[in-house]
Amino acid sequence: MWSILKGEWRKLRRCQILLVGIVALALCPVVQYGTQLIINPEMRDQNFDFVKLFANVIWGNTQIFLPISLVMIGGWLIDRENTNDTMKNLLTVPVSYPKLLGGKLIVTIFLSILFGIYSVAITVLTGTLAGLDGFSADVLLRQGAQVVAAAFNTSLVCMPMILIFGQMRGAYLGGSLLTFFLGYCILFFKSGFLLSAYPFSAALILAGFDMQEYNGATQAPSVLLAVAGIAAVLVLTMAILLLSRPSKKAGNTKKKKVKKGRGRRRA
Repeated sequence: MWSILKGEWRKLRRCQILLVGIVALALCPVVQYGTQLIINPEMRDQNFDFVKLFANVIWGNTQIFLPISLVMIGGWLIDRENTNDTMKNLLTVPVSYPKLLGGKLIVTIFLSILFGIYSVAITVLTGTLAGLDGFSADVLLRQGAQVVAAAFNTSLVCMPMILIFGQMRGAYLGGSLLTFFLGYCILFFKSGFLLSAYPFSAALILAGFDMQEYNGATQAPSVLLAVAGIAAVLVLTMAILLLSRPSKKAGNTKKKKVKKGRGRRRA
């Protein structure tokens, strides 16, 4: 597995879509801060500080930027093997197809953690340049840990979409748009079972995010239902992995034998 992970990590250097995630996550704190000022120009008078900027970044990452970026990148890692016709070479290695896909998922999860750390750094830079108040070591550790935890949980939620659309040739871009829609839907779940168990909102709840303040939730979410929601996603991911099979074209590595004529050439 370690060799698979190293190989997949090297492939990311050729992944131009990786730049989409880097740019999107860099824009997230700028967009969140700018949006607040446009909606309410007096936001500074209402104590818009580092804590609120971090919370807005967590919300924006989970709702928009991370689902799109992770499904794009994770789907590309799977799709490129079929598009570049390299899957048939990988299948000659004594490693199962689900294990190959699992290696790609693990790399995507690790990348999401790096994206979380990257988001923390960009948020601190944005808040400092904007002259926001409330920055301290405690805020950095507490809110930064929340950003990374939300990024990790979101990557778990995105795994089924990566597997499904990554194995459909050229469909991972469409899968990222569908995942964006699914992430956006957390705006509409303000109470009841879906508020806690819906995977994208569960990712925020387990990161300690205040759904009542930013989602307008009318009741406190349930941590147990959130755990159940993430667990259901993991079970679905394992089921898709175990049922995944390489396409017939990729698996067909046998060369056709050329029939040789038995008759002699006539003079």
